[in-house]
Amino acid sequence: MSDIKVAGFQSSEVFAALKQSVDALPADGKAKLIKQVNGIFEFVIKNAEGKSETFTVDLKKDGVVVKGKGKNKADAVISINDADFVQLASGKLNGQKAYMSGKLKIKGQMMLATKLDTVFKQLAGDKAKL
Repeated sequence: MSDIKVAGFQSSEVFAALKQSVDALPADGKAKLIKQVNGIFEFVIKNAEGKSETFTVDLKKDGVVVKGKGKNKADAVISINDADFVQLASGKLNGQKAYMSGKLKIKGQMMLATKLDTVFKQLAGDKAKL
């Protein structure tokens, strides 16, 4: 279905859903979200087999979700394992607790990562609690 989905990565399903939501936004809705978030997130996801995959959510310039590194430099690089990301996106894992316990690592603009809550709530249906 989507070139963003990767076998062995449950998180790729979440990114595919985020991509679908971003792509479905009308131009003014996308512009509003970009203005509200104003950041580029690069997620480095590690699965149970120890393989890594990178996904980029650009809500600063282009308003896109892509597999791999985006064409624009990320403001925040977030490292998390596959299962924890799925729980984070669904609201079952608290972002602050995940960070404090070492499940989630952030390089770059740490405060920007708090805006992920906005992203997940608006695009994933109000389930996340970051």
